[in-house]
Amino acid sequence: MVIQRARKKLRGASLIEFMIASLVGTMALAIIGSVFISSQRSAAQRSQEILLLQNITNVMQGMKEEMYQAGFDDVNRTSVLLSGASSVVYTQSFPSVVGFVYRVESAGAAAYRHVVYRQDSTALKLCEKMRAAPLTPASAADSIVGDSCYSLFDPRQISVTAFSTDTDALSGGLVSGAMTTIAITAALTNRPSVTQSLSFQIQSRNWQ
Repeated sequence: MVIQRARKKLRGASLIEFMIASLVGTMALAIIGSVFISSQRSAAQRSQEILLLQNITNVMQGMKEEMYQAGFDDVNRTSVLLSGASSVVYTQSFPSVVGFVYRVESAGAAAYRHVVYRQDSTALKLCEKMRAAPLTPASAADSIVGDSCYSLFDPRQISVTAFSTDTDALSGGLVSGAMTTIAITAALTNRPSVTQSLSFQIQSRNWQ
């Protein structure tokens, strides 16, 4: 009888211990699962931030490569400007616009290539025009049938929240020019809290 009672007590104690251990294990799994989910969310947001940063970087790299050609004219041997502009790279603050022109052919209806970057609501657009002579900044920025004017980012994925341009005149000896600063802030369209900002400076010269 004594042995049976001892066995019953042992079985009871083991059951309670098992239940406690099971509860502790469940809590541990819940904590681990919560940490895992949190880390997964952080990793997902980080990957989205990196993707957004890469998109902005690629667009800016393309802008810089284009801007290095601003004012080029190997026929007249002098810098070519947008009609009415005072510097090789034309900038406007409200709305933000940056534009320039350069020669691509010695003559003809498409001798000059006009390039304008402008913010249109939450899109950053690139407008390109080929003409026989330099256009005004306003004409170069217009969206006209037959000319190319398109968004540099997929608006379904990326929204441009800020696009700013600024130009400071430089001078020295026989060479004058300007330092242009371009800044872009963009966010994920479906997750506005994920945002990135980048800027760059580029120097253009008027060889006259």
